[in-house]
Amino acid sequence: MNAISGPNRARRVGAVLAASTCALVACSSTPESVTAPSVTPAETTTAPAPQYDLTGVPGTVLDSEDFGDRSTALTDTGATLYRFVYESTSGVDNSPTAVSGVAAVPAGTPPEGGWPTVVYGHGTTGIQADCGPTLYPDLLGYQFAVQDFTELGYVTVLPDYQGLGTGGGTHPYLEPRTSGHNMIDAARAAQSALPDMSTRWAAVGLSQGGQAAWAANELAATYGQGLDLVGSVSLSPPTDLTPLVQAATDGNLTRPQKELLPYLLYGAQQVDPSIDPMDYSGSVAEANNELLLTCSGGDTDGKERAVEAMAPDEFAADSAQSEQQLLDVIGRYTLPQVRTEVPMFVAYGAKDDIVLPQWTADGVEKACALGDPIVAQEQPEQGHDVSDEAAMQFLAAVFAGQTVPSTC
Repeated sequence: MNAISGPNRARRVGAVLAASTCALVACSSTPESVTAPSVTPAETTTAPAPQYDLTGVPGTVLDSEDFGDRSTALTDTGATLYRFVYESTSGVDNSPTAVSGVAAVPAGTPPEGGWPTVVYGHGTTGIQADCGPTLYPDLLGYQFAVQDFTELGYVTVLPDYQGLGTGGGTHPYLEPRTSGHNMIDAARAAQSALPDMSTRWAAVGLSQGGQAAWAANELAATYGQGLDLVGSVSLSPPTDLTPLVQAATDGNLTRPQKELLPYLLYGAQQVDPSIDPMDYSGSVAEANNELLLTCSGGDTDGKERAVEAMAPDEFAADSAQSEQQLLDVIGRYTLPQVRTEVPMFVAYGAKDDIVLPQWTADGVEKACALGDPIVAQEQPEQGHDVSDEAAMQFLAAVFAGQTVPSTC
């Protein structure tokens, strides 16, 4: 990131992403420069679930309010902040949905052509409505990422994703079409509602957000009309989750993967209501189901104790039929799905024990075979919390209109 703002800031942006994700899934390492978010789900109000009059036009702003009085750390930078609800599209059934987000507009005069936009996909925060980062003054730790990108001169938008932050908690966790639509429509909403906006934007994210950014890149050609996606950055993206189901069957899940499985099962149920998470839950997981589905920042000690007590095959399917049913749903999440012509940066850690490096490497290989203009970087000493320094150099280059050579 030193091409834009200096390496210290690069480490902070990447570390905040990783810390917010690791707070939930018990990563094996935590960046020393970042502490866990100070705000817990108990300190926010219940996520609102009003009935919006949906228009059928993605990107339509349905509601908005000032967010500056809730986040003094961000307003102290001079940025203008809004929390807004916008229309998007379910990737499951193509129905119109209401999604919440926060937008930060930099201080000062916009550049020639208007403000460029970075839509920032957050990592796993949970699956319930109250797990939306925009319900919290510190955005569940993402205020620093929003601050940094805004200070770099980007209108920065942080979407909650469908079912988080607003609505009834119907979050199809890790279903990529939904999150990809949510990312694109966040850019579309900002571009249409804010003054002095450029149509140029980039999708950025880690883990769940990295998958969302990758999906947005692939969907931009058919769904992102009226916008100019210059590139995407995916850090530690889950490209294929079917090996996770197989590992559950074999009893080979890592500890952080065990903490992830309840969310994955809940998300799969939102895609296919005939899936019953209890068909894949052992006695400990079943007894602690409510605890395991709480938001990040909740009873982390209780979660750790529950995971410690789990059997190796805690999340093995109760039958071959159940296993295949889950594989059929999760298999539809696999990336890549189509060829893209928009540059993409992908980084992953060789020591990642959540999204195993071979899974990401296989996704990159498939993307290269499709002809995607992809820049891939395996970081030998990193786990799930990878460095984003090269990613930010890539981002600066694509916004400058420079050609970035593919590593395929």
